[in-house]
Amino acid sequence: MDMIEIKKGEKYTVVSSSGDDKPMVTEGEYVGYAILGEEGSLVLKIDLEGKKKLRLIPVSAISYIEFEEENIVSKNKDDEKGKTTYFN
Repeated sequence: MDMIEIKKGEKYTVVSSSGDDKPMVTEGEYVGYAILGEEGSLVLKIDLEGKKKLRLIPVSAISYIEFEEENIVSKNKDDEKGKTTYFN
């Protein structure tokens, strides 16, 4: 099965649950993956009120991720991972 590559430095829109009734929409540059407590999180660099900030989004809170079709890169599961993060 092919996987979609989430590449560092690319722009993504992540829609996730929040404490409110509405979902939180985060647009930013993917910079990596981190552990928040005992859970994995995506780390996005965002521009908030003219300041660069990092936002950690727990994987369990993510509803979906959007990105441009030309940024889609598929890799075979057997390929070497390198320095990217894959989600199956």
